[in-house]
Amino acid sequence: MQDLSGKVILITGASSGIGLATAHLVASRGAKVIINFHSNERAAMEAVQLIREKDGDAIAIQADVMKKEEVNSMVEQALSSFGTIDVLVNNAGGGITQSSFMDMSEELWEETFSLNVNSVLLCSQAVLKHMIPKKNGKIINVSSAAARIGGAGESIHYASTKGAVNTMTIGMSRELIEYGIIVNGVAPGMVETPFHEKFAPNDNRLERMASAVPIKRAAAPMEIAEVIAFLSSHASNYILGEIINVSGGR
Repeated sequence: MQDLSGKVILITGASSGIGLATAHLVASRGAKVIINFHSNERAAMEAVQLIREKDGDAIAIQADVMKKEEVNSMVEQALSSFGTIDVLVNNAGGGITQSSFMDMSEELWEETFSLNVNSVLLCSQAVLKHMIPKKNGKIINVSSAAARIGGAGESIHYASTKGAVNTMTIGMSRELIEYGIIVNGVAPGMVETPFHEKFAPNDNRLERMASAVPIKRAAAPMEIAEVIAFLSSHASNYILGEIINVSGGR
């Protein structure tokens, strides 16, 4: 188990799924946690309460990570509360809805890129204004195994954004290591989260995809959170610019 005592970790999109599991895990290992949420305030506040009941330290901050002003305000609030941010986990994202390539609207394409790619830019830039002067910090970008296979049917837009996140991760790692900032990525495969229910409702997509995974099941959110916790810790200090696939062999 990695000791994260004293670290302050900001996790975007942390009111459910992988982000929520990560918040609970890193808090259990001593980190102070900032839980970002967009609309699910109840879940975010419940997470804060549970963490505090276990003698952890956490706060929840609402922000739309697609809006620069709200992102900057979120980072300012986090710094006001904890004085620093040691790790940024760019987890917020989603597929919005399925679409074939020929039916893809410009609006859906642009909205998906805004949610999954622009958010990484905005959140990273805001946090880096603090990390660069202190010459220390870590950024972990949550990508997807979809980037390697182009999406699992009617999700080229989503897969394309995650391909962009992979490229950003590698580029950021090379540019920012000059300032002592380590950037890596995590690319989950199938995970049992609300993502699939929203992205492909009334569909047995999860079951169909699970049959093609060598390990023959979807991951639990906590299995992805374990990798994020590892990358947040000192144990990963010589890993740079990597996209760690956590996909059950897919």
